[in-house]
Amino acid sequence: MRHDSAKPRIAVFFICVFFYWFAMYVYTPTMTPYLVDIGVSFSMIGLIGGSYGFAQLILRLPTGVASDRLGKRKPFILLGLVAGAVSSLGLFFTQNAFLIMAMRFLTGVSASAWVVFTVMFTGYFEKDKRASQMSYLYLANGFGLMLSRLFGGLVADFFGHEYSFLLGGAAGLIAIVFGLFITEKEPEIKELPSIKMLFGVVKNKNLLSMSTLAAFSQMIIHSTVITFIPEAATRVGADLMQLGLLATVASVPAILSYFLCGKLYSSKSIDVRLVLALAFAFQVAGTLIIPFAENLTMVYISTILIGFGCGICITTLTGFCTMTVDENMRSAAMGFFQATYAFGMFIGPVILGVFVDWIGLSGGFYIASMFAFIGFILTFILLRKSTLGGTT
Repeated sequence: MRHDSAKPRIAVFFICVFFYWFAMYVYTPTMTPYLVDIGVSFSMIGLIGGSYGFAQLILRLPTGVASDRLGKRKPFILLGLVAGAVSSLGLFFTQNAFLIMAMRFLTGVSASAWVVFTVMFTGYFEKDKRASQMSYLYLANGFGLMLSRLFGGLVADFFGHEYSFLLGGAAGLIAIVFGLFITEKEPEIKELPSIKMLFGVVKNKNLLSMSTLAAFSQMIIHSTVITFIPEAATRVGADLMQLGLLATVASVPAILSYFLCGKLYSSKSIDVRLVLALAFAFQVAGTLIIPFAENLTMVYISTILIGFGCGICITTLTGFCTMTVDENMRSAAMGFFQATYAFGMFIGPVILGVFVDWIGLSGGFYIASMFAFIGFILTFILLRKSTLGGTT
């Protein structure tokens, strides 16, 4: 790739990624209070939240495999962008809980294209630079999440919940426009991936370890920051604008963590295991604060800790998960990785929704802290002392 053509290509890619995530997350800060307002139970809210992850659980691996076999990335990206725009617009036109769940499932279909985004982007760089460059892709992701949540809260406060869905649809249409101008570097496929090769990939120890840890991290953030922390904030007096600011605050430490990881992994001497253990420790602390939160400040502190910990986890794990995988199987490996952590996105809100209905909101957050603590322990069980050159 020539240097003079690299910057415009990456700039278009970043802008597309920004609006892609903006469309999917602009309404999330106020969605749980909105669902409570229209009479949806906490168990159903958990299912709605989990449907987003369930779609990714069943689609991300097939998407990665299909992309590898076709040797194409862009068509899958465009399909994902269209699904994101349609799902946001669909949410604007319904208050039926089952249709809302269907639209969130479609949002998960859109998010399934992220496996192809990440593989296409890392394909722009040499193998030894991919972990650090992945951090900068997540910066575009993070800014999309941060500004979407800020504007989503403002729009919901001034115009009503439903108009944040409409804003998501508009952002989705912009993402489609920029997606049309993405250029992909044709993958150098020497051999079409076979079923036997696929089984070889999913038995890769490094990939399995990274995928398992990612699932626990996603269980935490999707059951707390994305789904039930907004309700906790509402109970201590947060209005719609403050919910948007709260979700924005969650994005800021995540962005900081992406930038920090980009710098850390430029070095060859970073112990990945200790970085991940620290990230899970932040998430343990963050989830344990909510049961004792008596004011919005404590909720903000919780959100910051969880956002920072999850940001470190996802950047690190995504950057290293395909480190020991054959080049021809990178999309399939990334699809397996993202499908596995999508299980966490699905099961986390579902489990917490059941527990919140059963033992209350505070009890649900004790369960979330258990997710984080298990992730902390598994970091030492699954990973040996490791650096950039060799992880598990």
